[in-house]
Amino acid sequence: MKIDWVAEGFAAMRDCGEDISIVYGRVNKGPRAEPEWAELPHDKFDGIGGFGHLLREHGCPVDELPVLNADSLTFSRAVRGLVAVSPALKVRTQQWRNFDATRSATFRPVAQRVAWKLLTEDETKSIVAAAKATGVTVNTLLLFHLDRAVSAQLTPELADRLWMIPVNLRGGLPRQHPEAFLKMSFFPVDLQGRPSVGQVQARITSLKDRHCHWGSWAALHLGKLIGAAGIRRELRKRDKQNNSWTGLFSNLGVWTVPGAGHWVFGPAVSRAQPIGAGCLTLNGCMALTVQLHEALSDNLQDTHDLLDAWTEPFIQATPASVDRSGLERFGERISA
Repeated sequence: MKIDWVAEGFAAMRDCGEDISIVYGRVNKGPRAEPEWAELPHDKFDGIGGFGHLLREHGCPVDELPVLNADSLTFSRAVRGLVAVSPALKVRTQQWRNFDATRSATFRPVAQRVAWKLLTEDETKSIVAAAKATGVTVNTLLLFHLDRAVSAQLTPELADRLWMIPVNLRGGLPRQHPEAFLKMSFFPVDLQGRPSVGQVQARITSLKDRHCHWGSWAALHLGKLIGAAGIRRELRKRDKQNNSWTGLFSNLGVWTVPGAGHWVFGPAVSRAQPIGAGCLTLNGCMALTVQLHEALSDNLQDTHDLLDAWTEPFIQATPASVDRSGLERFGERISA
């Protein structure tokens, strides 16, 4: 069997002491009840594949997983994307207000490290409508507010940020890649100062136009040039150099699955991506999570504070009945 080099990268992270668990939670008794948590290893599942797996385990029909539309891997796109993404692959050091690189993952129970919120259908519709009124995607709107919250609470005011945004590649990979069970890549979204939501959208659109997701896919498979042992040596070397992005924001998209109820989702974190934020919209309700690596904080209250700062702007902006003028005012405020 051929090696999935994306999966091998996550296995190497685990061997270097990191917790590579993707977390999911089934909310059984309403939005305030503690979810029924499940953890899946990232070297066996990507976020979407893991969620589909859990839904089927709970007897919920999921015939097809979300796919990448009107986009596919070609040699020229991979080469162009690799050139575009290469600056983000260098060793970088994120500036933090407080960061202790000596702290390792402690493998605490999920409830002790993940903060979550399940939004109502009205709140979810308001976010979707606000993104549309502002001329951006929901993903961009959420990243914009997440970045503002992080720059206000965790990084120095003028520090640059670099976000990893996973990309689902299902439907875009050729059939000669059946061994790739982690069908994912990423966009590296670098932000400086206080960009407007429109500027964040422009940055993401540029990354897509330059095929950075296919370049990232190619880069993730370069591990075969140095082998499994070489990947682990490289990770340990980068860790000693305090290599760190700001974090990652993963959105599993919009799902309609009768009988599934409500779920929450959170990506894995590491010292190299110490902030993990997750989004999942299921049966009309959006769920958001935040997780901090122990190097940033092992105090769950800090995680809750970041989640509150992230969600406060758009939850406060949810009107009892959404009207166009209100959405336009919301759009003007977040673009400032």
